[in-house]
Amino acid sequence: MTKKYILTGGPGSGKSSILLELERRGEYIIREAAEDTIKLEQAKGNEKPWEDADFQRKILRLQIQREESIPKEVGRAFIDRGIADGLAYTKKETELYREIEKEIRTYAGVFLIKNLGSTETNRVRREDQTAALEIERKLGQLYQTLEYRVQRIAPAPVEERAQKILNIIKRNAPFRRSWR
Repeated sequence: MTKKYILTGGPGSGKSSILLELERRGEYIIREAAEDTIKLEQAKGNEKPWEDADFQRKILRLQIQREESIPKEVGRAFIDRGIADGLAYTKKETELYREIEKEIRTYAGVFLIKNLGSTETNRVRREDQTAALEIERKLGQLYQTLEYRVQRIAPAPVEERAQKILNIIKRNAPFRRSWR
């Protein structure tokens, strides 16, 4: 069974760069569904797809599809944002929030990639530094609520951050809280 590790964090924290470094080192990765959904919708002429009522649902469907398509022979996979990340972008007590909750998977571990100190906005990333830090905070709390011991990865060169992730896994650090 494939061990799946989530890289989560606010926009612009370096998750995708770390994932590319892990891929360069031979690891299996899954790219961020949200960014790809935004780019696809913008290519179709929808400049602000995040304003669509079904935007988060499209991300959820793509994320599920990608996670379910990991080849069985893959020993471990690193995923740019988990299904649960969608909860940080969705209003509580909505049908979509409950739908995301039902789809949450169990992961081998969660790495919260800490903010680099600044966040650039562009056509795909609309959140500024303040919003990015708030999303990071929400995601850390979210995964702790889901009983994960979130491993925080501080700002550093991308190679060092990737190596720290691999070292934590190699040490077999606990990612789930013990049931008491």
